[in-house]
Amino acid sequence: MTLHIFWKIFLISSFLMGCTHISDKSREQAARQTRLQLGLEYLKQGDYKAARQNFEKALLENEEDYRAQLGMALYEQNVGENKAAHQRYQKILKLAPLNATVMNHYGTFLCKQGDYASAQEQFSAAVLSTDYIEIADNLENAGYCFFEAKQYKFAQMLISRALKYDAEKGRFLIEKAKKQFEFKKYDHAQFLLNVHQSVLPVCAEVLLLQIYLSYKFGDEDSVQNIGKQLARDFSHSKEYKDYLAHED
Repeated sequence: MTLHIFWKIFLISSFLMGCTHISDKSREQAARQTRLQLGLEYLKQGDYKAARQNFEKALLENEEDYRAQLGMALYEQNVGENKAAHQRYQKILKLAPLNATVMNHYGTFLCKQGDYASAQEQFSAAVLSTDYIEIADNLENAGYCFFEAKQYKFAQMLISRALKYDAEKGRFLIEKAKKQFEFKKYDHAQFLLNVHQSVLPVCAEVLLLQIYLSYKFGDEDSVQNIGKQLARDFSHSKEYKDYLAHED
């Protein structure tokens, strides 16, 4: 058990013990919430046995709690029990038919199963059912799911929309493009840079990565032209210094 999880248990337990006026129902709800949090923590750590035990306990207390059902669905898809996960998502949608989080998770599941049309329906419904703050997250999750599935048309559309809602998400896009470059997936890195450049202002990081990609593609003219742009617009940047060092 990690220290982080321990403190969650300790704080919640202390709260329950110290507030004697809290009803039994409130205590049960707090205990179930703790089990759900523990289950998700264990799921992130890859401790699937412990995750399942906590989700099962939460379900025993209230089978109609969509959050407990969702936790179990996430467990099932993580361990490859896809048929069970699919059936559970159908039940969850009946329990919480307008819940954007449920639809977003179900869309991601369907996308990974190759059912792209159905996944797109779930993602679109999630966007319509959520508040403004969560829209960008839903679009981003959907976009990268389609990207990993090599469904680039959907990926470009959704990631672009996410960037328009929240330009800060461009930071993650650049990091993902760098990872693709490191894995020698140059076409994938170029795709992500194209999405970035179609929505957000140019920046030094993007230009330098574009230079490296152009070099890999054997496009010396682009290397020189982008290098001039980097020198003109970002002459004091770390990226320009790195470019000069590479040139030397």
